[in-house]
Amino acid sequence: MLRNIQKSTELFHENSNYTPDGVSSPMRAFRQVGSNPISLSAGKGSLVFDIDGNEYVDFLSSFGACLLGHAHPKVIEKITMQAQKGTVLGLTSPLEHLLAEKIVKSTSALEQIRFVCSGTEAVMTTVRIAKAHTGREKIVKFIGSYHGHSDVLLATPATCGLKTKGVTKGISEYLGKDILLCEYNDKEHLTALFSQFGSEIAAVIVEPYATNMGFVAAKDGFLHKIRELCTSYKSLFIFDEVVTGFRFNFGGVCNLMDIDPDLITFGKIIGGGLPIGAYGGKAKYMSHVKIGGDVFQSGTFAGNPMTMTAGLAALEIMEQDNFYEELEEKGKTLKTSIENEFAKHSLPFIFTHYKGLGGIAFRNDTESMSNYADVKTQRYDIYSKTHQKLLDKGYLLAPSLEEPIFINAAHTHEQLIGLAKAIADSIHEVFYEEEERINYAPAM
Repeated sequence: MLRNIQKSTELFHENSNYTPDGVSSPMRAFRQVGSNPISLSAGKGSLVFDIDGNEYVDFLSSFGACLLGHAHPKVIEKITMQAQKGTVLGLTSPLEHLLAEKIVKSTSALEQIRFVCSGTEAVMTTVRIAKAHTGREKIVKFIGSYHGHSDVLLATPATCGLKTKGVTKGISEYLGKDILLCEYNDKEHLTALFSQFGSEIAAVIVEPYATNMGFVAAKDGFLHKIRELCTSYKSLFIFDEVVTGFRFNFGGVCNLMDIDPDLITFGKIIGGGLPIGAYGGKAKYMSHVKIGGDVFQSGTFAGNPMTMTAGLAALEIMEQDNFYEELEEKGKTLKTSIENEFAKHSLPFIFTHYKGLGGIAFRNDTESMSNYADVKTQRYDIYSKTHQKLLDKGYLLAPSLEEPIFINAAHTHEQLIGLAKAIADSIHEVFYEEEERINYAPAM
């Protein structure tokens, strides 16, 4: 059934007069799926509602920020109480200390932590610390990964000839000279980079699960190889857990991997639905941002009481017995359901997941994707048409093939099974339409 999105369409056209593309973050414009964007008015639990009155089961989950679902009653209660006391106070508060303590105790690699307002700020600061601590300039990052929009992490060597994400002008070409690009999961390439530039490398930054490629998991030994090389060459190992932190377990996913990074970034989930970023690690590295240290970082809204109280409320819920076990079961349900539905239609795509996060590889290959080169072999055109059909069926996925499917605690068994059927039916419909178009195209 086709939806009426007249109000959304009109709003975006009108707002384009005041805001580029009518949005404040580019993916919201739906350009990557080639359709008209929707404007949301509310969210409750596993559902979101647009301004035209359409209802969607939400598997975007605010790009992963809403692990509990939308407007969890306990979080809303705490936010409301804090709002009456003040939304931002300018100085520190006990809430900031409580959330810092809880996060540090959750993750063995952490000794200290600081809050900022976004994942971009958190990652930017860890890179600054790594350069200050080592006295070096080069950063290794992996092709296809995204670590926010700071200049240093969007910089690309002008001569690399590789497809990367977030290509932009306005960044000094000198920053590109300090970036070393490596294919994700390629231990040999990484080893070669260290052999050539080891004495110049300040840090390696990596997503433990590449969630900005759709969903690509690290192969066995890949992350341990990064740790080994960083230790050997006295470079810092930065774990970007803006997406993965507190998603699979209470704390950083490094807890589950027997990995001991030097610095870790967090964001999204730890804010309980409000804007947040955080960076932490060993005290000897964090000492650089202390007063009298050599790295500066500041922010009026960093550690603000509204976000701190929302984060505390959310983490208290996540600490409850069986919270993560239930999320893992939901992931298994979705995987089994998608595989069954794909089999019914003989669809050639595979679904890869880890606990409550996963993604479909829109390509005819029985092997999971390993890197960004694999990601770019997908049928982006098929996903764009599938995304539109899913919206018509009442399901919201990310408006990009390079984002995962985010399961949250509010999703029901029936909604997971419903999504699986809707995805399979939609892809089948797209394939059928493609076949019709080819078979009945008029002769030229």
